Amino acid sequence: MLPTPQRARVSASLIFFVYGLLLGTYFPFLPFVKDRFGVGEGLFSLSLLAAAVGALLSLPLAPLILRWIGSRKAIFFTSLFYLFMVFLMVGAPNFPLFVGMFFTLGLTISTWEVSANTQASEIENQMGKPIMSSIHGFWSLGTFVGSVCMAGWLALELNGLYLIWLLALSAVFVVFYVFQGLLRREQITAESTEERPPIKLRYLFYGPLLVIAVYQIIGFMLESSFQDWGAFLVRELVLGHGHEIVPESQWDQLPAEDAQARRRAAVAGGLVLGCFTGSMTLGRMMGDFAVARLGRAGTLQIGGLIAMIGIVLATLPSLDLITYIGFALVGLGTANVAPQVIKTADSTPGLPPGVAIAIITAVGLMAFMAGPVTIGFSGELFSFRRTFLVLMIFPAFLLTAGIVLRWFEQSRTKQQD
Repeated sequence: MLPTPQRARVSASLIFFVYGLLLGTYFPFLPFVKDRFGVGEGLFSLSLLAAAVGALLSLPLAPLILRWIGSRKAIFFTSLFYLFMVFLMVGAPNFPLFVGMFFTLGLTISTWEVSANTQASEIENQMGKPIMSSIHGFWSLGTFVGSVCMAGWLALELNGLYLIWLLALSAVFVVFYVFQGLLRREQITAESTEERPPIKLRYLFYGPLLVIAVYQIIGFMLESSFQDWGAFLVRELVLGHGHEIVPESQWDQLPAEDAQARRRAAVAGGLVLGCFTGSMTLGRMMGDFAVARLGRAGTLQIGGLIAMIGIVLATLPSLDLITYIGFALVGLGTANVAPQVIKTADSTPGLPPGVAIAIITAVGLMAFMAGPVTIGFSGELFSFRRTFLVLMIFPAFLLTAGIVLRWFEQSRTKQQD
């Protein structure tokens, strides 16, 4: 029996949740990994760059893989490989091997992104109502659950490595369940049709898509910055800029006050990520309602204003309640950028299946490549507070959403005619 769109929605939501769960768990743990290798933030950022490079290099293969095995099988295999690489990566014995594993993990990202969003977009089409934001909301819910679990785990002074391994192994069973419920190839028109136009280079330079992809850059920059480096910003607020690198295994040799401050910073790093992803979850769960009432442009514009206020609050000099509120506002403001840009792009006529999403993903990955390295080196040289404050220019661009999306709709109408 073929799965219904409702059953497929559950499966798509679960796979987004699993992916986010692992992200939310290992991102707060990255400061411990960095200290274990004894490297600075700038050098450590090369590992994040390696993942982005791997994703970008594999991106041209994503539409081809969709045509070869379909989005359902692509999600299954890339998800299993992702869990396997996370399991190995967090326990890497040295920094070069860690970077190599992060690069290998990145090779799966593009195909997973294109496949998962293809399923989500098709499910929305078959259900006849907006659900894209709510499905992406389960990604945010997963990161929220993972970050809160890691914060609690670290508060108990347990090794975060074991929590990541436990969740990665458990998630394997969820992936097999998801595989049974996703839409089959024969249920997805773009994948089942025998008329498959060739993928041409000129598709990568389709003007309207590149313009709205600017918003994908904004979404990727803000999400990756606060997820990748949020714990480092908090550590700076507690310990100060340029604090000494001390592996966790040596904290018991430090003065009690210093060791306690480092433990407080570690727990707070997980909590602020929980605030960021928790509010993003709320924003995405409400996103479909907001888009139905305000339109895509209005939703993005209001989100931009909220995110700008959040960045100001998150970068105030000390760690207190205002910091957590700031992270929450940034998450709420940026919640619907990625899902709405992806859905807008996927409605572009005349492009082979997966190509529009692949183009949007490619442009976003360019930001994902530049962002971690730039923020890492800037944070080490100038402080993370100043670096994060500069990020305010990105949500400011969301205020132009009304003009840009209106122009995109006009361009799409002309192409259909």
